[in-house]
Amino acid sequence: MERSHPLTTVGHVRQRYFGPQTSLIVASVVIGCLASLGAVALKQGVHYISEAVHDVTFSPGRRYLVFLVPMIGLLITVGFTKLFLKDNLGAGLPSLIRDVRMRDGRVASHKMWSQIVTSAITMGMGGSAGLEPPIAATGGAIGSKVAQWLRFGRSERILLLASGAGAGVGAIFNAPIAGTIFALEILLANNALSLVVPMLIASASATMVSSLIYSGQPFVLITNAWDASAMPWYILLAFVAAFLSVYVVRMYRWTARFASTQFHNPFARAAAGGLLLGALIFFFPPLFGEGYDSVELLLKGQAAALATHQPVTLDLGPWNIVLLTLGLTLLKVVATSFTVHSGGNGGMFGPSLFIGAMLGFTFAHALNLSGIAHVDEVNFTVVGMAAVLSGSIHVPLTAIFLIAEITGGYALFVPLMVVTSIAYLVSRYMEPISVYGTPPPVVVNAEPGGAKTKNGTPEGVPPRP
Repeated sequence: MERSHPLTTVGHVRQRYFGPQTSLIVASVVIGCLASLGAVALKQGVHYISEAVHDVTFSPGRRYLVFLVPMIGLLITVGFTKLFLKDNLGAGLPSLIRDVRMRDGRVASHKMWSQIVTSAITMGMGGSAGLEPPIAATGGAIGSKVAQWLRFGRSERILLLASGAGAGVGAIFNAPIAGTIFALEILLANNALSLVVPMLIASASATMVSSLIYSGQPFVLITNAWDASAMPWYILLAFVAAFLSVYVVRMYRWTARFASTQFHNPFARAAAGGLLLGALIFFFPPLFGEGYDSVELLLKGQAAALATHQPVTLDLGPWNIVLLTLGLTLLKVVATSFTVHSGGNGGMFGPSLFIGAMLGFTFAHALNLSGIAHVDEVNFTVVGMAAVLSGSIHVPLTAIFLIAEITGGYALFVPLMVVTSIAYLVSRYMEPISVYGTPPPVVVNAEPGGAKTKNGTPEGVPPRP
């Protein structure tokens, strides 16, 4: 008698005893738990490695190690990729998006663990990038594999892949709503954003006008943390963030092209990129790692602590900190580019938050020092994070809800909505493709062979870089 395949049996049992809806719910719970474990493993791994490395490299008499440790981390990551993954790390969100669009949601099995290992090594040893893309890829791989094991079809497999990716991001930030919206905007969205952004602007405009004309409301708010009279400065910040986002996108891409054309040997590329990254960290120590600890200092009003370990300090008085945060604003994308394009595993999601925080603080602190206006520096720091995330990665909804969830800044919803919408629209006008190079397809004609996009590729397939 012919024996049935185990996977066929699993699929049969699922369909017979659980049904489609219950199966999806149960699978989602399993995927969420596994993605959470992956996020915890990644955060703990980076924490332990970076803590040990930081204590050594920034200790007196050993500062020269700052030049070497990031390079060693990149070389280890490249060697690990060649030895265990056959040069197929598949890092970052672009790879995951290709899995959705071109491989029907099938993700390589090794991504369930390889993303954690390589990104922990990269970031723990000083890599200046974000952990969100690696954990999104890990969660997506878990979702894909669970869907395949339970014999789900293509649409359910893609849905569970996106669920795993969103769960990973939600677990990293402890922000479940933002994780969900992130998966929708990055992996499942088509042209929905063109409809959502006008609604955001209309709703925010109505709320702003109402708050200026009529101060009453049906319920009493616990907090009222933003001043409507500061809205012109928020709008100006949005435009600055849009231009900065374009700079981020173009610098990130230029570095990728330069690294791939000038260094064909991956180890030589890792060595050169690591040395350059080490030099940046030597002069700007907050560029070490993700940089969320530096953002936390800004939110606590301890910006002066950013100058700790600074080897050179100019005699500019209170403007010293403005010059430092401005340098961090412009150089973080360079450090991230050296990290990612030299063979490390990380992404631009976290650095976008870092850049936005530095921009918002620099903008507000300069206004306060100059006497032009007096604004809340913490509020501008928070809104700046959302603005650059929205402008560089083209995820305005994720930016709004992520910042609101992780900072408790729900009272800032109106300036968040205005600033993220403007930054998104202006940056996308100047640079239609996000930092991850995945624009939604624009259908211009339908032919017997299928709808075509403006660049001639089949609908849903990203253009060639």
